[in-house]
Amino acid sequence: MQFRRPSGASSSTGFFATMAGRRLVRQIAVLVGAFALGYLITVLWLFPAPLFKSEHAVPRVLDMGVTQAREKLETQGFRLRLEDQVSDPTIPRGAVVWQDPPPGTVVEPNSQVSLTVSEGPPDVPVPDVTAFPRPLAERVLKAAGFALDKKPDTLSSLLDPGTIVQTRPGPGVARPAGTPIDLVISAGPAELSVPSVLGLPVAQARERIEATGLSMGTTTSRLVAGRPEGFVIEQRPPAGTLSPRGGRVDLIVTKKGT
Repeated sequence: MQFRRPSGASSSTGFFATMAGRRLVRQIAVLVGAFALGYLITVLWLFPAPLFKSEHAVPRVLDMGVTQAREKLETQGFRLRLEDQVSDPTIPRGAVVWQDPPPGTVVEPNSQVSLTVSEGPPDVPVPDVTAFPRPLAERVLKAAGFALDKKPDTLSSLLDPGTIVQTRPGPGVARPAGTPIDLVISAGPAELSVPSVLGLPVAQARERIEATGLSMGTTTSRLVAGRPEGFVIEQRPPAGTLSPRGGRVDLIVTKKGT
């Protein structure tokens, strides 16, 4: 059995297979290419800006100082905005604590990056170590982040000798970590009466003071006409004053003139 092909399809396919048909296809391709090239050149000439927006990843500026962070952001085409400062126990004052958007976020050029800056560690309240033994009080203060200042002062008190009477600054006062704290230590109750040693030689005055349970303090001299050298003319504290055991008595003695 025989079938006939449609006459229209055969003639159409046969035309593009001919020389004239192939020439027509080439001419159409050339015209389309020329149009596309001309359009592209026209667009680039009239609109020199990039055809596609480029995007950037936000750089990491955490832990940097504000100046360094600003330079890095502006160099890479971003704008900076500073937010409020916050306390941070580990990041030093003036360094970046947080940035928004976070590092690595892809955004458009000239986007704004907000920075939060550290104002350093928060202030720490002075712990209450009143009536603590001195060694324990020192350990507590150091554990809280404070330093100990000079040699502790002593004060007559009903508290046991060697215990803390007060701190300077006082308990609850907030101070930055590392602030020196002064201690005032109890010397015990003022139960001993200071004896009178006026008019006695220095050696005899010392014996009387120490026999009472007190200690000899500083000895200074003063020129007094007509008086032999080395005799007590003044004492501090004066006779009759109550002092804790071991309290000091300072003396002023006569000095021989030249």
